[in-house]
Amino acid sequence: MPAFYVKLMVEAGDREPFAHNPTGLVPQFRGAPVSTSEIGFTPGKKASSVGASDDLESRKGYSGLYQFGASYNPGKFTNPAGTNPSSGNYLFYWMANQALWRVNPKQGKGVDATVGYDWSPAAINRNNRQLTAGLRFNEPIPLHIHNTIALGYVQNSLSSQFLPPDAPAWKAERAVECNVRLDVAPMLTLQPVVQYYANVAGSSQRAVVFGFRTRVEF
Repeated sequence: MPAFYVKLMVEAGDREPFAHNPTGLVPQFRGAPVSTSEIGFTPGKKASSVGASDDLESRKGYSGLYQFGASYNPGKFTNPAGTNPSSGNYLFYWMANQALWRVNPKQGKGVDATVGYDWSPAAINRNNRQLTAGLRFNEPIPLHIHNTIALGYVQNSLSSQFLPPDAPAWKAERAVECNVRLDVAPMLTLQPVVQYYANVAGSSQRAVVFGFRTRVEF
């Protein structure tokens, strides 16, 4: 049966979190109250079973997850078009995750696709639009452990209203990523990654980043 869910959250919009809470262990209630809400739809799976888990069990079948959300911050923000700050800032986002192909329709081995789009007002946000897309190959390596290979693409658009006078127009920032996830033990995950960036900071600069992520869960 298809299922819907709704999530609501209010958090403190502290603009200097590291100064007010250096350790991150003590709750701080500073800044404007930032509200975030999300509604999701998942066909063929109970909403209670849809979570942040990333394992073979959570990928079984052809179920997908479709999300729409918004966030609002009532604080003051710099307005490049004038000297007076603007009141309030908001963000809308859309995300979709869908299994495209399965070796066995009841199992998780196969290919998933994901796409997302974020939008916020160009008059307040320098980075105001972002497109993400990717493919994930589940269990492509013949190992007895859970493993994935993922390819991702990100395009970040910069608002022309933040350009200095007589400056050339910004180019959209683009990035391509490839990462491999290996669950080498029940509590240990290894994830090497390589990223290529084009038009860094809206210019013609390029960059390559190699990284390695390790996660330990108890």
